[in-house]
Amino acid sequence: MHAGDDAMMVVRAELCERLAAVRRSVERARGRDTEAQAESIRMIAAAYGLTPVARLAEALKRAARHGGGEGACPPALYLARLQDAIGCERLDEEASQAMLASISVRLCA
Repeated sequence: MHAGDDAMMVVRAELCERLAAVRRSVERARGRDTEAQAESIRMIAAAYGLTPVARLAEALKRAARHGGGEGACPPALYLARLQDAIGCERLDEEASQAMLASISVRLCA
């Protein structure tokens, strides 16, 4: 294992801890907390090149801002995809789009 791999494991662990905090916020329907925590995840992910995580966190932040109103995507739909993205080896925009599309499919189902 390389030093870079170790560092990325630490980053991914931190993102998992922050995702747990987001889950608690979503369960308690605290939109502002969810929005702030999603932004912290987005910033960390962007800094380390974890594009899918950053894009999903950005989308979660928008969903939290809209509060699940009519036509809005419920923030809870993003949580499982964020968990997947944190562990995903692919870091490109195509992976981001595929994960976001999977959320859209669930919203329309």
